[in-house]
Amino acid sequence: MDSRTRNLSAPSSQSCNTRRQDAGRQSKTQGFTLVELLVVIAIIGILVGLLLPAVQSAREAARRMQCSNNLKQMGLAIHNYHDTFRQLPANQGTKKKPVSGQAWVSGPSWMVAILPQIEQGHVFNRLKFGVGTDFADTTSTANENWEIMSQTKVPSYNCPSSALPKQRIHEASEATKAFGSPDTYDVQIPDYVASVGYYNPPGSTTFSWDRYYANKATWSWGWLQDNGFLAINNNQFRRRRFSSITDGLTNTLAVGEHGAEMVHFDGTREDTRPGRGPGGMWAARTAWFEWGSWYGMTANVTVPRYPNNSLFSGNWTQNREHTLHNGFRSQHVGGVQFLMGDGSVRFVSDSIDFDNIFTALNGRDDSFVFDQDY
Repeated sequence: MDSRTRNLSAPSSQSCNTRRQDAGRQSKTQGFTLVELLVVIAIIGILVGLLLPAVQSAREAARRMQCSNNLKQMGLAIHNYHDTFRQLPANQGTKKKPVSGQAWVSGPSWMVAILPQIEQGHVFNRLKFGVGTDFADTTSTANENWEIMSQTKVPSYNCPSSALPKQRIHEASEATKAFGSPDTYDVQIPDYVASVGYYNPPGSTTFSWDRYYANKATWSWGWLQDNGFLAINNNQFRRRRFSSITDGLTNTLAVGEHGAEMVHFDGTREDTRPGRGPGGMWAARTAWFEWGSWYGMTANVTVPRYPNNSLFSGNWTQNREHTLHNGFRSQHVGGVQFLMGDGSVRFVSDSIDFDNIFTALNGRDDSFVFDQDY
């Protein structure tokens, strides 16, 4: 074999050494060093920190839009109800005072009245109404609707931004248990509340006794007004129509949010939603019209006495589930969303002039004119 053949068949020692060195260099350049890896992790962390607020903001914007759609659905339902019955939905209070020994019972709330208009007609048609049915289930009178109430959850009655419980565990009365109810069952708690008027007249910080003597207000565990968009059908008040809203549907609040806790000055928080009590969103409570009556309690409506999202004032009427001064609260930053009488939805800032503009917006016939934007 000549020298040329030997050179082709067997690599030289120098060539082998060169390949080993190249392989060594390649193995050293594969992967990241610890410093490089830490730098990459740090950069990713910074990017996540920058993007997270934007993602959270986008999610809240979507939740706020859904909340707005919920209110619009209720607005359409209220208008359709009025077109059908020529009156507005209302809490069904007690029209006749029970005789001695007879139990006080709760009728259905305005939220029950519009169930057929929000595509829940199949639920409404199964409900039983009458003197012997107690939607609050707090007396010896049975709640024959307990099973329907426990099975039904209306999505549009809860704000997606609210972190509060969506239902309460309700203890059944002995009379209800006789209809097959377990010891407890769940009922929905709404994050929305209807406006039934104002406490102090617009532009004033003093209660007007003239309105009481004109049968437009009564003591009922909180002042019950009859000057708001929705009403309470009881022994005193009847049939509210659009024609009674002389301030104009555009200028009158109908329904607002109450989906956030009330904060005390010491930082403690409290669920003060007007629909969190017995019967949840289903119950109107008794709503009897009488001076000093302990049976004038009602639910799922409010007469705002204090600004939106304000701290607890110390007034006991502000934190009971069956009183009217719970007001409006929201977990949307900076304000509360409201359904206006014309069906539109507006976001009202917490900084609105409460004594003048906001109070006037809760009244249906106060003739209070304002030129300020809100």
